[in-house]
Amino acid sequence: MATVTINNSPVHSDTILTAVYGETGPNWARFHTGTDFAPYGSTPSNPDLYSVCRGRVQQVTYDGTLGNQIVIKDNDTNNYWRYCHMRDASTLQVGAVVNTGTKVGVMGATGNVTGIHLHLEYASTLAWNYDTFLNPSTEIGIPNQRGTIE
Repeated sequence: MATVTINNSPVHSDTILTAVYGETGPNWARFHTGTDFAPYGSTPSNPDLYSVCRGRVQQVTYDGTLGNQIVIKDNDTNNYWRYCHMRDASTLQVGAVVNTGTKVGVMGATGNVTGIHLHLEYASTLAWNYDTFLNPSTEIGIPNQRGTIE
């Protein structure tokens, strides 16, 4: 089990990766499209979530699968980060400017989930289809490996 510390973490306390980008299996139509962070150790069950980039909020939405979510366009890459299953809708509005470390919400279990976690996606467009997904673990600098403690 790897343990890593990074400067642009979406959670500023211990988490464990419970599913990683590209996994296949009965839980996903084609493959897992993001990286799942769950509370670990002494981390509270609903920790705050933080921006992993400098950017601008593009969407604040809800759907039955991904629950409460926020989408941020990354100023440095022009790609998009989507935070899913948040406890509440983000207090940020569309157009808000965020920096690395800006609070964007609270981890939750909204939508189609089996427990509290952050499903973090990274994509090249807002189209959100299998051809546009990128590996969020690679971009934030953590191993794309279940069980990694971050």
